[in-house]
Amino acid sequence: LKLMRGGPRILLQEHTSTQATMGLADILIVPSCLIGLVFAYLQFLLIKQIKIEPDGSDLGSRLMDGAAEKRVPEIYAKIMDGATQFLKVEYGICTVFCFAFAVVIYFLVSWGSDSSQQGALTAGAFLTGAFTSMLCGFLGMMVA
Repeated sequence: LKLMRGGPRILLQEHTSTQATMGLADILIVPSCLIGLVFAYLQFLLIKQIKIEPDGSDLGSRLMDGAAEKRVPEIYAKIMDGATQFLKVEYGICTVFCFAFAVVIYFLVSWGSDSSQQGALTAGAFLTGAFTSMLCGFLGMMVA
């Protein structure tokens, strides 16, 4: 309705402005992605050059005596405990960020669309996606 009140001239101006903005976004985003891919490839090449060699002791005889198998449950428990503690701290920080960002989303969408309902629904969708993602990350870490 807003575009119809101003007539077709405003529609053309907004369309041209949107095209210019998208063109600028493309000019910034595409080269940034390419630079990131090149950097990741260079890092891969650097890491690939690292040689991993045994320390000279007979690894096979150490594994065959069964001592390593006895320590596996202990090591597993320590890894699981560390992962759980890490996720608690990380998800605490993420939760605060998500709620703060949801408030920003609510106000910006409400202001841009002149509808507080649209702002609330968008913020709710953001929170639903964020917490679903956190749940998947937690379940993936627990399964691994």
